[in-house]
Amino acid sequence: MSVRGVCEEFCPQSEAKLRIREKLLHFYEYNNGQKSVPGILVKSFARSAAGLRVPKGKDLRTIECLHKTTEYLLKEVVLDKRKPFCYVYDFIFDRLRAIRQEVVIQNFADMHVIKLLEPMIMFLAFSRYKLCEETTGNFDEKICEFHLQECLKRALVSYDNIVCNSMTEAEMKNRAYIEALYQIFNLGSTEALSRCALVPREIKSNAVFALAFKICLSYFQGNLYRVLTGLQNLPHVLCAIGSLKLQMLRKKLLEMFSCAYNSKFLVPANFVLSLTVHASKEELFKDCEYFKVNVASDNKHLHFQKIYFRHELPVLKSKHEQFVDIKLERIYLPEILLLKKL
Repeated sequence: MSVRGVCEEFCPQSEAKLRIREKLLHFYEYNNGQKSVPGILVKSFARSAAGLRVPKGKDLRTIECLHKTTEYLLKEVVLDKRKPFCYVYDFIFDRLRAIRQEVVIQNFADMHVIKLLEPMIMFLAFSRYKLCEETTGNFDEKICEFHLQECLKRALVSYDNIVCNSMTEAEMKNRAYIEALYQIFNLGSTEALSRCALVPREIKSNAVFALAFKICLSYFQGNLYRVLTGLQNLPHVLCAIGSLKLQMLRKKLLEMFSCAYNSKFLVPANFVLSLTVHASKEELFKDCEYFKVNVASDNKHLHFQKIYFRHELPVLKSKHEQFVDIKLERIYLPEILLLKKL
């Protein structure tokens, strides 16, 4: 039988006393950033060592407290502007990981697991885009993606264990969004696409999920135009995570053009620009130069030649996209991360 937490504080007293005494508080755990005055402490993540006893109930938080902790992190801390977002991310990532650890230890029911994991998935997806231009020293995208994938797969398992009729309309809408995010995040994966055939009818009929499925299916069919068009029509965070695939898609598109237009004829740059979704011709030309696609002297046309295209070059690093940033500027982040408004 799993142990049940009884602690109603964000951080159990035993850990709080230890970290205050050893001066191990994070910047966001001091009162207004003052190094001498403890503020709101949140339980930090600690790896479970082999052979240790099962944690006591007083050192584990109740399900209600875990929800309140998640809400505090994604409502209060996430909007703190005193430090760069990579600093905010590190703190929230660690504290959410501690919550996930307690979810495993206490073996909660599937619906509880879902309600705790969904905001974590949204936070990790948003952060993956928000910090995509950061250096590896400030943000490790591979670790973020690993944990995002882990959370997604755990949520999918819990979804499959719950009868749809027992879920409210809002819960079904949230599930459809997370299912869609799983599809877009795993664009090109046959395993992810095959799941679309297994999801309930209520999920398939959701407009957001249907669009995500169409995008993924179009990718397998080689229709990059539909993929690129579809990605632009996705909502906020889903659009952000989808935009991380753009550099891979752009390379594929330029490769296709190098074969299709392998001649002396010039291709209008504006036509290519409408497909690649670059913010400007200058950005397009920069990518073309990287892959050795010649820009005509009039700066209005491109000359594609198969023999010169640099197929062996790696895909360019993901970056912030203008059409995504416009969507993200219009949202109130805590509402989206906590799935209050999708």
